[in-house]
Amino acid sequence: MRIFRDNWPVDRYVETLATTPHLLDKAARMLLGSGVKRVVSERRLLEAKRLLLFTVRTVEDIAYEIGFDDPAYFSRFFRGRVGEAPAAWRRKQLHGADRT
Repeated sequence: MRIFRDNWPVDRYVETLATTPHLLDKAARMLLGSGVKRVVSERRLLEAKRLLLFTVRTVEDIAYEIGFDDPAYFSRFFRGRVGEAPAAWRRKQLHGADRT
C-alpha cells in the first residue's frame, strides 16, 4: 500500500492513527528525524527517483503515480529538492551509469 501516493494532509494521518498532530509529529521526529510533512515529501521524492531510474515511464506519468495532479508542479517539487528537472536528473543518472 502506497498511501503517500494519495497526498494525504497531516490531519488525515492524525485521524487514521487516532492521535494528535503534536504526538504524531513528535513520534516522527523521534523515529525518523523529521516532521510528518517532510517524511512524506521525502518518501514521494524517493519513489519518483525509483520510477525515473527503473522505468521508461514519462515524467508526467510518474507525477500522477506519486500523487501529483499537475506534472508541472511535480517538476517544481523535484527541482526544488534535487536541483534539476526530473528528465535531466534521469539522463544524468543513466548516462553516469553507462560510464562505470
